[in-house]
Amino acid sequence: MKKLFLLITILALGSISAQGNGDFVSFQFVKTTPGEQYNVILNEKWKELHQMRIDEGTITGWDTWWRVGATPESDWNLLIVTVAKHPDSLNANVGVAKMRPEYSEMDREIFLEKNYKARTLVWQNVYVNKGLNFAGNNGETPAVPQVAVINPMKTDYTNDAKYEALENSLNSGDLGPRLGWGLLKRIDNYGDDIHHNYMTVDFYEKMSNMMLSRVPTQNANRQLQEVVKMRKHVSSITLWSGISLRPTQ
Repeated sequence: MKKLFLLITILALGSISAQGNGDFVSFQFVKTTPGEQYNVILNEKWKELHQMRIDEGTITGWDTWWRVGATPESDWNLLIVTVAKHPDSLNANVGVAKMRPEYSEMDREIFLEKNYKARTLVWQNVYVNKGLNFAGNNGETPAVPQVAVINPMKTDYTNDAKYEALENSLNSGDLGPRLGWGLLKRIDNYGDDIHHNYMTVDFYEKMSNMMLSRVPTQNANRQLQEVVKMRKHVSSITLWSGISLRPTQ
């Protein structure tokens, strides 16, 4: 009876706490080509375009994240994140012509060829935000700190509503050394064969804060044990912020 009461309380807390802001989020996993300076292309070209899209209201945020510890053998080393209020907006108002209207057709072809040679798009996944906890955040797309850890999760589809409530309840209060937390539900694909169907994201001010948070060895409390039973933690990947764009007005 006590365990049932605890579970009902957790579910109730999860439903009234951090339920996400409804943002739709695109993750592009990219492998850059050595020597082709894709970081320069991002800063000198694509950064300008996506700031235009943000200021026009098409999207609400755009970020690049470099994978910590990536090697030439890694399947990807760069994550590009686009945030919008509707899935149709994620790929709207894009293109070289919008970014550089003065370009001729040949200029556009030359640039696109250079861009193509500089990177390979490995995967693209789309998510909806189902949980959000940032200090002082009122539901907008939050400004992000320097370090993030993404945690792909695989759950049993029959328990997804309960899983979301438990994750939200577990991360609705004081986050300790974390500056923020988010829960993303994958919506671009569905089924037993996909790599993951949820993603949690932990944000830190700096790398040492993330590492120091892992030093203590403690037994999991009952609430965390309930969450762990409902998910498979596929991997944990640390990222370092490159470009982060938000509205300028």
